[in-house]
Amino acid sequence: MRLIGALRRGRRLRIVYGSPRESCPRELVVDPYGLFAKAGTWYLVADRDRLPRMYRLERITTWEEVDQPRRIRECQTLATVAAALIDQWDHNHAIEVSATIDQSQIERAQRIFGLRLIRDDHEESATGHKVTIRFLHLEDVRALLPFGSAITVHGPTEAGAHLRDLATDLAHHYVVSPAS
Repeated sequence: MRLIGALRRGRRLRIVYGSPRESCPRELVVDPYGLFAKAGTWYLVADRDRLPRMYRLERITTWEEVDQPRRIRECQTLATVAAALIDQWDHNHAIEVSATIDQSQIERAQRIFGLRLIRDDHEESATGHKVTIRFLHLEDVRALLPFGSAITVHGPTEAGAHLRDLATDLAHHYVVSPAS
């Protein structure tokens, strides 16, 4: 993997990154610490404008070395930056969704949501698992849409309402118009 060579050389990187919150990929210059795997997903851990970030490798469409040495913060390493980002993630959730996921979809949900999904092993039935899923933003509950009726959101109310609005918009998008 050519990216590893660039990381070992300690160079800045110019990446094109497609964030799910942005309408189109953006070009960013970052100062990389290294690669980190979390819940089966690989990330580039880097500073951008001296602030730590994790970039999913699968969302980096292109990258190139910049002919400048990386500018990382003093006394910071891949391990310290990744640990701080994970700690921040674990404690900075705007919304925790309570839901029941059908038995047939629980493994898929665990793969998709990783550590954000917490199973309540005391609330398990033959039909489903009671879970809590952490999201940074209310808009992120759209990640539940692919589960369709295999998931039932119990709360908070605004999560269920937003999911219903998203599903309604999707249904209206695919309404068959009468032939003219």
